Amino acid sequence: MQLIPSSLMAIAATLLLITNQGTTANAAATTKVDPKGWYQANPGMTKIGRVNQTTHQIMDTFGRVRFFHGTNVVKKEAPWYRSFDFKPGDSFGEEDVKQLRDLGVNSVRLGHHWAGSEPVRGQYNQTFLDIMKKQTKLAEDHGIYVLVDVHQDVLAPQLCGHGVPEWFVKPDWVPSYKRFPVPQKISPFKVDDRGIPSTEDCNSLDWSLSYLTVAVCNAFGRLYNNNDGLGDALALYWKKLAQEYSTTTNILGYNLLNEPWVGDSYADPTLLTPGVGDRKSMEPLWNRVTTQIRTVDKETLVWFEGATYDILSGFNNVPLGDGSRTVHSFHYYKPPQVSSLSTTLTNRQKDNVRLKTAGVLTEFTFWMGDQKQMDDLQTAVNTADEHMFSWMGWAYENLYNTTSGKPYPTLAKHYSRAYPAAISGTPNSFAFNPSDQSFALEYVVNRAVGDAPTELILPKPTYPNGYTVTISPADSLVQYVVDDRTLALFNADTTKDGQVVKVSITKK
Repeated sequence: MQLIPSSLMAIAATLLLITNQGTTANAAATTKVDPKGWYQANPGMTKIGRVNQTTHQIMDTFGRVRFFHGTNVVKKEAPWYRSFDFKPGDSFGEEDVKQLRDLGVNSVRLGHHWAGSEPVRGQYNQTFLDIMKKQTKLAEDHGIYVLVDVHQDVLAPQLCGHGVPEWFVKPDWVPSYKRFPVPQKISPFKVDDRGIPSTEDCNSLDWSLSYLTVAVCNAFGRLYNNNDGLGDALALYWKKLAQEYSTTTNILGYNLLNEPWVGDSYADPTLLTPGVGDRKSMEPLWNRVTTQIRTVDKETLVWFEGATYDILSGFNNVPLGDGSRTVHSFHYYKPPQVSSLSTTLTNRQKDNVRLKTAGVLTEFTFWMGDQKQMDDLQTAVNTADEHMFSWMGWAYENLYNTTSGKPYPTLAKHYSRAYPAAISGTPNSFAFNPSDQSFALEYVVNRAVGDAPTELILPKPTYPNGYTVTISPADSLVQYVVDDRTLALFNADTTKDGQVVKVSITKK
């Protein structure tokens, strides 16, 4: 039997911990876990589990804390989905998900327009739903979670909006002299035989102010009051979506309705008071919808929104009262918000504590603009990290320079940030420094998650020549490079529950 010199054994052990991306600084760490074996035993994506109602963070089924950096993919006109064939800014197919994956994106809020799903009341368009499921599967194939989003802006084409089917709105709901867009305009628009105004007339409006028109307020009031069974119809649509997705691995949750208006403020002016519309109008509908979802899917997180201009949420409770299975989805635009994003996130954390749930920033300004806007974008993503909030920018279509067909570098760099996708413990802090691309993470180890590792997203565009990893204590974690954007950190045998570990990434 030939003996191998101990010096060669030490070199071999060290080489096992050096990869083409990261350089180990903790060769002394040991573990019984076989990282490669763990990933072979746990292939593919991990399902999202619940909300930790103490830390107010989203967890996966292993019990790890999860964070998401993502974008919105929404087609606001027929056919209500973006093409599979790559067209910069107007597609969502194989090339798109590859590019998003390479940038480091791990989540997409994917618009599932009710108008595309149920063009005739009571008849679902399975072809449309199958297309959405195929795009969801494409995202899964590239490690991207999907938040199923029923999107709308000003409801329907009769109101110069989009999202709900045409059958939703009836022309005789309001007197003829109060029809859309009164009082934004002093006279109603002329309409075609389907009751839809011309594109030119619609373009003459500030669409956001259309929520203050008599017709739009009336329509939202009818949805919330379940007139003609409209609330039930939305609930049944969500039951259908939940049936389609209940066993899909990469579903992040169900976003019930984008930017809901407060209701019929002409019938009840108190609804315009911040917070009142949340509890009086939306809370009963979110309960109605979630009740239908839970008949076919007991587990997937339900994401609910309140009025976009609320400073603090006015909800008395989360849908069906279960904060462990819900997430507060909120947006930040200024206006209607009046304070800084830092103040807004502080207030949303107060909402999380009161409602015993989690919150995610699912829209904010993420498109090209003047220098102030670009500076504000940099501040926004840094601030989200500081407050440990996940985010999804608006929107993927804005990423591309349609002339060159390439992403704008000044936008792409904000998607291409280092961040923790999964933490096997409780995070104390994490931060990415855009000046030198360094990253720092501190967390408290939770051995209850078993062998599941912490996973960092370290995008190739940000670290083209690799990175150096420093861990403190040096022997607490063992590194394993999963792929060209993911570094896994497994607990060593000696790492104790409750131990604080720090991880530092520097660019080579």
